Amino acid sequence: MRILQEKRRAILIGLILLITGVPVYANNQFYAFSDLKPGMTGEGYTVFSGTRVEAFPVEVVGLLEGTGSVSHLILIKITGSKARGIAAGMSGSPIYINKKLVGAIGYGFQNADSRYAMVTPIEEMLTLWNETVRAEEKFSFQQGGLPGFKGVAFDSESPDDSWLWAQPVLTPLFISGLSPRARDYLTSTFQGTTFLPSTSDKSRIYPGLTQPWFPLASVSEGKKVSVAPGSLKPGSAITATLVEGDYQVVALGTLTWLDNNKFLGLGHPFLNKGQVEYGIGGASIVDIIDSNVFPFKLGIALPSFGRVLQDRGAGIAGELGILPRMVKVSTEVYDQSLFRTHKYEFTAVNDESLLPGLVLAGLMDAIDRALDRIGPGTATIQFQINGNNIPTVSRENLFYGRDIAAAALKEVGRVLQVIVENEFIQPQITEISTQIKVTPERLSAKLTTVELAKNEFAPGEKVTLMGKILPYRGSATEVPLEIEAPSTPGKWLLLVYGSDYGFTTEKNQEKIEEENFETDYYKSYSSLDEVLKLYLEKPQNNQLVAEVLPIEQGEEFGLEGEDGFEEEKVSGKERKYWTATTPYYLTGEEQILIEVIDMITERDDEGLEKKLVD
Repeated sequence: MRILQEKRRAILIGLILLITGVPVYANNQFYAFSDLKPGMTGEGYTVFSGTRVEAFPVEVVGLLEGTGSVSHLILIKITGSKARGIAAGMSGSPIYINKKLVGAIGYGFQNADSRYAMVTPIEEMLTLWNETVRAEEKFSFQQGGLPGFKGVAFDSESPDDSWLWAQPVLTPLFISGLSPRARDYLTSTFQGTTFLPSTSDKSRIYPGLTQPWFPLASVSEGKKVSVAPGSLKPGSAITATLVEGDYQVVALGTLTWLDNNKFLGLGHPFLNKGQVEYGIGGASIVDIIDSNVFPFKLGIALPSFGRVLQDRGAGIAGELGILPRMVKVSTEVYDQSLFRTHKYEFTAVNDESLLPGLVLAGLMDAIDRALDRIGPGTATIQFQINGNNIPTVSRENLFYGRDIAAAALKEVGRVLQVIVENEFIQPQITEISTQIKVTPERLSAKLTTVELAKNEFAPGEKVTLMGKILPYRGSATEVPLEIEAPSTPGKWLLLVYGSDYGFTTEKNQEKIEEENFETDYYKSYSSLDEVLKLYLEKPQNNQLVAEVLPIEQGEEFGLEGEDGFEEEKVSGKERKYWTATTPYYLTGEEQILIEVIDMITERDDEGLEKKLVD
C-alpha cells in the first residue's frame, strides 16, 4: 500500500494484555535477527474477541539498525484480511517466522498506513532486565525497506520527508467505576506519559510527536472470568493493573513470551520507570471498536495473578504467581442530610508519582457517589496513613467549599504528596483510610475583630483575648482565647486568625520575602518524622488561633507556612499556638502590636517601691 506523505498525521497504535490458554515456548524456538531477510512471511498472534488467540499473516519489509532504547527493529506489513491494520491493544503481539518467535509489535508510524508496524526483536526484549534508555533514537535500513525512505526516526527534532516518523504503540488506559469528573481528574494525573495523550490540548507526549486526544475507553462492567495463570500463551491479552477494587485502572496489551513463571510483553515501554511493581492480570476482549482517531480493543479486566517488575525500553517483564504490594485504600462517607453511608474500597499501585492521583480520584468518586450531587457543603474528614517505615499519620479537620468533594480532600492529598516526595526515605505506604461526614449547610465564619484589654504585658503574663466571629448568615458571637505573653522583653506581633486563612497576610508576606534573615533563624528538617510531627500539630480549620511573633527593628515579622509544611523555629524555639475550637470553618486575620516589659522592683531609702523599665 502507498505510504502516506502526510508527515504529521497521527496514527495512535495501542497495546493490550489478556489471558487465555497456552503452551510454553523454549529458547530454541527464537528466530535470530541476523537470520531474517526482507520478503520472509510469517504470522502474528493476538486476541480479536474473547480470550482466543488468533493468527494473522505478516511480511518482513525491512531490517533496521541504529541507536535507541533498542539497537535493532524489524519493519513488517500486515497482510490478508484478518487484521485490517494495527489497533490499540496489539502492542506486544508476538511475530513468528517458521514457527519461531521473532519479537513483538511495538511501534507504528505517523506518516505510513496502519498496516505497517515495527517489531522489537526478542533478543532485545530478553535483555530488558538491565536495558537503559538512550537519548537519540534513529535507525537506518540495512536490508530491504520502503522506497524513498532512509529509515526510521524517533528524535525530538522533526525528521525530513526521507525518514519514517515512528512512535511507540500507545497504551489505551481502561477505567471502570469512576464518575466522569473523577475520570477527568485521573486523566490529568497521567498527562506527560507515553501511554495517555493529553485531554486538554495537543501537547507533546512523546519526543517530537504531536498527537490528537485518544479517548479513554471504559472497561465493561460484567461477570468476571477466572482464568488460571497456566493457560496463558503468546498472543494472549493481559492487563497491567494500577488500581483494583471498586474502581479499576488497567492498561491493555499483549503477552509476547512466557517461560515458566516469567513473561515478556508490549515490545516498548509502558511508563518507562525501570524497576517497578504493577499488577499483571487478564482480560476478555469484547470487540475491536472502530474510531475516527484509531481503532482500539474494548475488554473486561480480570483479577491480577502476578506482577510486572521491569518497565524499560524493550517492554515489560515480570513473574506470575506473586501479587504486587499494593496500597489498600478504604473510605466511609456519611451524608448527614440523607442519613446514608457509602463504603468504598480499592488497592492502588505503590508508585510515588502515581499514588496521590490514583487515591484522590477514588476518594472523590466515593464522595460523589455517596452525595449523589456535586456542589457546596461542609465536611469533617478523618484520615490515617500507615506504612512499614513511616510514622502513623492521623488527622481530623473540617472543610467548607463550593465543591465539597474537592475541598475535603485537600489536606489528605497534600499529606500524601509530602510523604511520597520527601527527601529522606523511600516510603512504604501500606494503607490509607478515611471517614468523611458531609452536610450541605455552609458552616463557615469569619474573624472580624479581636479585643485585648491592654497592649503591655509582663514576661509570661497570661491574658484572655476576645475574638469576634461572624457565621455565614448568622449572628456575631465571641470566642475567648487565653494566651501567654513571651518571656523575652521587646515588641511582638500578636497574630490571631482562622486556621485555614494562613499565617500571614499577603502584605506581610511581601515584607518577609524582602528581608535577609540569618540562615540559622529558620528551622531545617532532618527527617520525615519531624515534618509529619509538625504538620499534625498544625491547628484545625475550625479553630481560632493565636501566636506571637517577633518584631525586628520596628518591622512586622511573619512566617509563611504553606499548608503547614514550612514551619520555622523562632529564636531556637518552635512556634507556639493557642487555639479555641469553634463549630465553623474559620477564616480571617487580625494583627495587634504588643510589648513585653521587664518590671524591676527596687526599694528606696523610705521603703517605697518604684518601677523601673529596663
